Amino acid sequence: MTRLRGHPAIGRVGLPVAILTLYFLVPLDADDAPVGEVLGALAAVLCVTVVAWVVVEEAGQARRRLRAVHLLLAFELVLVGFSLGYYLLATDLPGEVTGLHTRLDALYFSLTTMSTVGFGDISASGQLGRLAVSVQLAFNLIFVAALVTLLQDRVRSGRSVAGGDGGHPELGGEAEQHPDDRTDDGEDRGGRSRGRGQ
Repeated sequence: MTRLRGHPAIGRVGLPVAILTLYFLVPLDADDAPVGEVLGALAAVLCVTVVAWVVVEEAGQARRRLRAVHLLLAFELVLVGFSLGYYLLATDLPGEVTGLHTRLDALYFSLTTMSTVGFGDISASGQLGRLAVSVQLAFNLIFVAALVTLLQDRVRSGRSVAGGDGGHPELGGEAEQHPDDRTDDGEDRGGRSRGRGQ
């Protein structure tokens, strides 16, 4: 399997396409299989495989650092997850979500809820529907907070680079050594000499 590192655009385009394809084609039951149960199941397996592959590749490249692409992937996964939940609520429990009849309606409702626009043409009228909307709104707050934190970190790191190394070893400068890390003879605990008078 080709590594994604040489082709980042494949993952960035492939993942959203795979997630949306999965959402629109996955058969939920015999009566709701847009391309048939067998073909829908095969498409779902293929899409889940692509999603898993891209997520594993991204996790390997991230090296414990949150990037904007990770937030966008989380956004789309949650968006589609809530869309599917709303669709199942509307089809299995009529009256929970008023005005929702198709998967596209569910995606539209999830997008308007996520953006906090809410036009009113589709609304959660039952208790389970309102619970789902409340959970999605809580996710929105967490997502926005993570996005703001990411942007602040980017601005701070940009200032550090623009203003010099600022004593950050990862930016090329030497880190300031804490006094507790040195022994009495001038060596640090790592065995390096501080070079007194040398």
